[in-house]
Amino acid sequence: MKDVISMRDFSKEEILFILDTADEVKHAIHDKEYDNNTFKKKHNLSVKQLLNDTDIATLFLEKSTRTNYSFRSAATKAGAKVEGFTNPEDTSLGKGETWAATIEMFAGWGYNALVMRTTTEGIPRWSKQAIHKNHQHVKQQHDSLHQPYSYHPPIILNGGDGTNQHPTQCFLDLMTIREIARSQNQDLDNLNIALLNDLRYGRTNASLMSIAHHFNWKLHLAYPPRFGPQQSRLDDLINNNVQVIDHGTDFMEAMTASLIAYQSRPQKERVAKGEDLITIANLGRITLKMYEQMGNLAPYLLHPLPIDSKTFEEISHDLQHHPKNFTKFQAENGIYIRIALLAIGLDKIISPYTQQEQNHTHTTTTITQLPFSQKEKPLNNLRSGIIEHEGIVLDHIPAGYARRLAGILGLEQQNLPLVISSYLTTPNGRQSHKDIIKIHTQYQFTQQQYEAISLIAPQTTISLISNGNVYQKIRPTLGTIITNRITCGNDQCVTNIKEEHVTPLHLVEQNTTASYLRCDYCEQPDTIDKIYDDKRFKYIGEEK
Repeated sequence: MKDVISMRDFSKEEILFILDTADEVKHAIHDKEYDNNTFKKKHNLSVKQLLNDTDIATLFLEKSTRTNYSFRSAATKAGAKVEGFTNPEDTSLGKGETWAATIEMFAGWGYNALVMRTTTEGIPRWSKQAIHKNHQHVKQQHDSLHQPYSYHPPIILNGGDGTNQHPTQCFLDLMTIREIARSQNQDLDNLNIALLNDLRYGRTNASLMSIAHHFNWKLHLAYPPRFGPQQSRLDDLINNNVQVIDHGTDFMEAMTASLIAYQSRPQKERVAKGEDLITIANLGRITLKMYEQMGNLAPYLLHPLPIDSKTFEEISHDLQHHPKNFTKFQAENGIYIRIALLAIGLDKIISPYTQQEQNHTHTTTTITQLPFSQKEKPLNNLRSGIIEHEGIVLDHIPAGYARRLAGILGLEQQNLPLVISSYLTTPNGRQSHKDIIKIHTQYQFTQQQYEAISLIAPQTTISLISNGNVYQKIRPTLGTIITNRITCGNDQCVTNIKEEHVTPLHLVEQNTTASYLRCDYCEQPDTIDKIYDDKRFKYIGEEK
């Protein structure tokens, strides 16, 4: 079984298998002979039987026509039953119930798949975790009462979470782009793609950016001022060696350089009040006159829809039936993609890449043994006190960090005999400052404390002292996963929704120059310096 939460979860091979399956579904729906012969022989079922005995719920907290109803249409066309809601006020969410409690009910009623859209970023991944944890709890209760229980946790399909991701839209976009490219004797690789208009808040653009490296795309960006891409997304593109050309407000320059122009709707529901919407509309509108001026260089036009005709009309009405306007064609591909995703996710069609859940191996903080000498100067420096018996020295802490580090580690709260000092050192003849913490008593660090040290001050060495002598010198080494040590900097992240009680989880990722952290839920990247400046480290003992 395979969830559809983020495009980051899919390899290039998985993406292509899904697109190939959607192509088969499309042919089967429109060609009964193909459905009864080629498709049925390959998959043992016709398309209209693919999801027989399957229950699907569409749980939408934002307005939607295409995503919601194309999912419902896809499910019923393939033989599934569909229920759901489109207004939280029609559910107990309007009474203050948490999202986790709501979806746990749908899982407990035996639904096989939950399709969701929310304004809160990271909700889909949190939903998966909450459901699996609750399923174990309920299964144990049935076992304790010797009652049968055959339900399995439903798969999660993300229909859009805030400004983060919209993976099913991305798949139908890729399907359309590939069909157009193949008509021009090309394929998905090595294309010039123009991403236009709202690149800051548009999650469809974010999804396309996150997979651009798989296909070696060259991205041409054009947008109104203040609607440019978030720096974190640009950093990701650079780290993945994606070539990006920023055309500023010159939409036509970006379009004439590209085979595909992907226009988007300014997300007025996400922008600040007081924006000059008229100027934004004029800068971002694509018109028939522009297409006539571009002539043979005019690109094929895509848009995730809807077009905001009242405020922006980002694709003018006179372009509605232009031969290169493929927006309606694109939207209709949502049926085939969503049937394919449901069928593969529920193992109705077996994928060589998703026969079992793809679990990435993550490592926690480890302890590295370091060589040491019995004549280390910091132990006998009178300014920080001589450790005559038992104690610990934390050395090579960045200047100015020691006081905060001691607080984060919970050392000051425990009223330990501490001495915090700053030193001027001259390694290799170059002057620099460092901080030192000395604990004048026997003490044992916990795994949480080691993790905090490796995160905040990774060059710190820890000398363990007995009878006035160093007997061990170690350094905590950061792993690839950080749990509950920092608060996500994204206010819209599910981890910052107090009533959901989500434990923050960050992944450690490496770019060409340094390590950075990415929230596992909302996918927002972070740096240690920014976390430090924002005071978002969690103090040990005060994590709740």
